[in-house]
Amino acid sequence: MSIAEEATSEISAVAFQDLNCSDFEYQEDAQAELERDPSDPHDLDGDPEDGVACEGLPSRGAQPTTPTTPAPPPAETTEPAPQPAPVEQTTTEPAFSDKNCADFATQAQAQATLDADPSDPHNLDADNDGEACERHFAGTSGDHDQQVSVYPSGGVDTGGRADDDAGLLALGGLVLVGAGAAVVIRRRAQGGIEA
Repeated sequence: MSIAEEATSEISAVAFQDLNCSDFEYQEDAQAELERDPSDPHDLDGDPEDGVACEGLPSRGAQPTTPTTPAPPPAETTEPAPQPAPVEQTTTEPAFSDKNCADFATQAQAQATLDADPSDPHNLDADNDGEACERHFAGTSGDHDQQVSVYPSGGVDTGGRADDDAGLLALGGLVLVGAGAAVVIRRRAQGGIEA
């Protein structure tokens, strides 16, 4: 079945509809409808009646064209008045002043400075936990439930001491004596050993 026949059969299904050129995508489809009913009840031929339907629609094989309108005549141009060169405004940043925890009266002031610039250029949060100067202000506010006010520095001893060995030796001896006594009592109870 050709494209025109396909279009004709599709259009026949809507034969009782009032059609106009905007109902068709291509001129050939509108032409097929006009040829199906040459009496042109939908006025697809338009003005002048030359037997060609919807002449403004694109053709299937043609490249789409955009209507061109003539360019308006060039307007009379005048030189614009010279504009003064823009004045460049400069702002000077305040000089960076390094602060440390002793520069703040409260931990809240130090925290506000840290919150204003989380990159922490003043190193107010040395342990990177999000709290500014907590060691400097430890014990000065009720915000922290610290058990100690002095933090240990350096490593912690992990080995045992020599006097701990004597205690362990005594404990081991008691365990052995107790085990031996338990064996003796058990055998006596079974009647195997007499005193």
